[in-house]
Amino acid sequence: MRSLLVACLIVQLADLHAQQTLFFDDLEGGAPAFALNTTDQGSTASGANRWSINAVYQGGNGTLDCLGFPFSFTIPNTAAQPAGITSPNGRYLHVASEAGITSGILNCNFVAADGLCTQADNHFARMTSDVSTLGASEASISFWWLCGGSAANHGEVYYSTNGGTSWSLITAPIAQYRDQATWTQQTITSAAFGGHATLRFGFRFVNGTTTTAQDPGFGVDDVRITVPEPVELGLTTDNPSGDSYCAGSTISIPYDVTGTWNVGNSFTAQLSDASGSFAAPVVIGTLASTTGGVINATIPAGTASGTGYRVRVVASAPAFVGASNTSAFSIEQAAVAGADEAVTLCKNTGTYPLFPLLAGADACGSWTRPNGQAFNGEFDSAADVAGVYTYTTDCSLICPADEALLTITLQDPANAGNAVTVPLCSDDPPTSLFPYISGGQLTGLFFYNGMTFPMPDYSEPGTYEVNYVVYGTAPCANDTAVLQLIVNEAPNAGVSTTLTICSNSGPVDLFTSLGAATANGTWADPDGAPFSGMLDPVENGSGLYTYTVEGEEPCEQDEAFVAVIVDPCLGVEERAAERLRWLGNSGTDLLFASYPGAASIVLTDALGRVCGSWQKPERTDRFVVPMADQRTGVYTLTLIGPEGRVSLRIPHVR
Repeated sequence: MRSLLVACLIVQLADLHAQQTLFFDDLEGGAPAFALNTTDQGSTASGANRWSINAVYQGGNGTLDCLGFPFSFTIPNTAAQPAGITSPNGRYLHVASEAGITSGILNCNFVAADGLCTQADNHFARMTSDVSTLGASEASISFWWLCGGSAANHGEVYYSTNGGTSWSLITAPIAQYRDQATWTQQTITSAAFGGHATLRFGFRFVNGTTTTAQDPGFGVDDVRITVPEPVELGLTTDNPSGDSYCAGSTISIPYDVTGTWNVGNSFTAQLSDASGSFAAPVVIGTLASTTGGVINATIPAGTASGTGYRVRVVASAPAFVGASNTSAFSIEQAAVAGADEAVTLCKNTGTYPLFPLLAGADACGSWTRPNGQAFNGEFDSAADVAGVYTYTTDCSLICPADEALLTITLQDPANAGNAVTVPLCSDDPPTSLFPYISGGQLTGLFFYNGMTFPMPDYSEPGTYEVNYVVYGTAPCANDTAVLQLIVNEAPNAGVSTTLTICSNSGPVDLFTSLGAATANGTWADPDGAPFSGMLDPVENGSGLYTYTVEGEEPCEQDEAFVAVIVDPCLGVEERAAERLRWLGNSGTDLLFASYPGAASIVLTDALGRVCGSWQKPERTDRFVVPMADQRTGVYTLTLIGPEGRVSLRIPHVR
């Protein structure tokens, strides 16, 4: 079968005397400067052939399957390299066929596209970085090449002035690199290559339909780019696209270069101060490159506001300080809303400005309520609701807004109620003061003379001041209400008693029979009519005389009774004394006290008729005589027991 062919491009090098080399790759390094098998110019990343870099020159025999039939083929050796190549017979860039690679043959060769077993396709290899020829009127590319090929199978050389976005075919002095089975050097010089910041070159192998193509394929080595004479280094910084920026935001710094910059060089963008001075420049971005481009930088947060800022670009290899941009721009400090905060406020304690609660916040923002509605920033603890209030800065049209959240919790205040005056009576039973709290919470403590114990002795008349304190939960303060206790003396009408007066006795002052009674009371006779208290047995009859002493609020009036019996004193013996005493009334019943022990009780009327009899319990000295069914009159109560008989006359009024 026909030999497998690889098309090659030869560029005749010009005299390198007084030339400045901008790019050189002898393909001996581990990281070559070419990307292989790209899709530029309609090329395929795979197919019957591929670009390879190795140091293989040995051909060999292999087989190729075509329509199910094996065909054997022989690939000749690739021509040895001459001494003019930097590393003769070293690594080189070349096309290799997939059929040859499969058979272990890795030198420069290709499978011709016959339209039957092999489809036509193209293969591209391109530089991976830009070369700057700014300042040069022209540039040259030189390389060693070989290629057998044919009119349909050949090499091509392309150049790009925009970093590989688009490509142009170089047609002079050679458009198709073929019919060259040994290594030869080509140099191409053109004004079209000069004055560009992003110049690149690429090699394409065209594998069209043919029956006459011959190996070797397209092989390339020692690629060099030069300019006629050294170009003075130049580094200028272009104006950023904007005229104002926010501290902390990104900024793109375009720059242009001329001359050759060393491998490993970095371009660094620097920021001036607000007056445009670079006495203390601030690094804002770096780009590893040897060509012009754009540095994506960041203005440091906290950069002071100002209108005179500028930027410049400096290089590291060699060290070079470029000129700054021509137009000053402004930087604004981003406003700060402060950190998120949480606060607890006491209800009904006034209005609170919220801004001071946000530490470090800038006073150029606005507030919104928890429901998203606008808020004036003055929190009314009596009317506004708890929740999350949002503070948003609106200081600048350039810098983004900042936001802080203030979470407000409302605490119910302590409430001791209203101050009150509490009237008490000296004979009141022990009582709690809580019922006298007016509108307050019932969770507090009472203090008298600064202590919770002892409380005043309410049996002693006087005025006492007691503080009622309800303790608040922070931040709410304690609350105090004053209770003024006015203890009034209870009235004393004395002790009810029975008094027997002989009908022929003189007037008797009933007050003296009441014991230690208060002297400012009033008397009523058995009929309820006013009575002076002086009983004349001639004018006044037997009956129940009532002595009443009025009380001062809240003390109720007190009453005592003197049961008077006007007796003709004709010998009827009464032996009551201390052994049988009348204790007063309980409704219509009469209360008595006697010596303890069992006894019989007999009630007789004034005519001696028995009105009732009872058995007194043995273990009590008090008993009740029911009188609801008895008429008004004088009765005799007789107690009959082991100690004898005791009688007591008593008046009864229905």
